[in-house]
Amino acid sequence: MATRSQVREVVTQLLYAYGSGNDGIAQFIDEILQEHKIKNAQNDFAKTLFFGALENLESLDLRIKHQIKNWEFERVGAMERAILRLGAYEIVCAKIDKAIAINEALELTKSFCSETSVKFVNGILDGIANNTNLALEIIQESLKQESLKKSQKKSQETQVNKITQRQNKPPHKKSIKAQPKDSKHNKIQNKTNEHKTQRKRS
Repeated sequence: MATRSQVREVVTQLLYAYGSGNDGIAQFIDEILQEHKIKNAQNDFAKTLFFGALENLESLDLRIKHQIKNWEFERVGAMERAILRLGAYEIVCAKIDKAIAINEALELTKSFCSETSVKFVNGILDGIANNTNLALEIIQESLKQESLKKSQKKSQETQVNKITQRQNKPPHKKSIKAQPKDSKHNKIQNKTNEHKTQRKRS
């Protein structure tokens, strides 16, 4: 019989497939669990984790986003997202002991992701565990304010860049225009020539 750790491994792969665009993966869950010899109570446990995470996906993602600092949720790897969603579901919804849920998530991260992801996943889930009583309305407002600040900062940086570009732009060289034929200088020169001619005649 499969262990709970093995069940979590399969559920993580299912959430990974779902998060990668395979929305219909849920239709084949019975076949997939059977292939991995996940039966009876463990079968029920797997389905509870998978469907529970999907049903609470929006709120779980909000809690994950709330803990991400100096990074974008959309840039988190698909496998890391799957592990975080499962871990967050176990902590917030299934009420699994924090230490157990985080440890299981870290083992999954070590198996499927790079070493640098382990610290990232640990920090996110630890933050979620410490804020399980935080209302989603407060989290949404916090994320809204953070998004507004980022937008304002980006706008300011764009304006500064435009000013810098103007300052660094080389000045236009002024072209020297040729004097037109009827310029004041030519008129004076013509008058002078006329006087000279008249003197010679006289």
